[in-house]
Amino acid sequence: MTLEIGMPAAAAGQGDDPLEPASALLRRLIADHPHDRISLDDLLNGVGHRAFGLLLLLLALPNSIPLPSPPGLSTIFGLPMAIFAAQLVFGHKTPWLPAFLRRKTLPRDEILKFLDRATPYLNKVERRLKPRMGWFVGPTGERIAGLIIFVLAVVLSLPIIFGNFLPAFAVLLMALAILARDGLMMIAGWATSVIAVSVVGLVIYAGIEAVKLAVFSLFS
Repeated sequence: MTLEIGMPAAAAGQGDDPLEPASALLRRLIADHPHDRISLDDLLNGVGHRAFGLLLLLLALPNSIPLPSPPGLSTIFGLPMAIFAAQLVFGHKTPWLPAFLRRKTLPRDEILKFLDRATPYLNKVERRLKPRMGWFVGPTGERIAGLIIFVLAVVLSLPIIFGNFLPAFAVLLMALAILARDGLMMIAGWATSVIAVSVVGLVIYAGIEAVKLAVFSLFS
């Protein structure tokens, strides 16, 4: 059965049990899936009107939690994350993906095992969530978050050593902020994004300088 996902992200939480943490809701959605493999299309059709936050949370988890990720998930999260982020920027009410990404599937049991291991880490953050500072999670705040997430998704797609954790963790914080309508958590996500981009920039700079030094040593 397909659930309605036509409400804006700003309405997240209405119609779902407000006491159910996002991690528990996401796990329940995947656990109730009737097939051995679950596609992004299944998720799009099932997440309800908390769609943007839940999907961004799922895409950010593999690199933002210090645990082995489900096979194949890390290869497809960057592009969908960028697409969802762009839709937040333009104020889309319903998440959309091109057909070739909607058809991508992952083993349901592997995702569940990962979520089970990730839940203690998520719970530490979720216990601090509550609705507050509404402007930062309103329409303008979500557009700003979408722009930042788009940049982070591009960074996450780059093969940079140690370049994944902080950008993914920043996206995770913003996804949870959208879900819980928590403006303070959104600010924390923005601040983490600045740190993440700065660290990745330093890593890239150090790599370039190391290559230049190696080339200079080789030909000197």
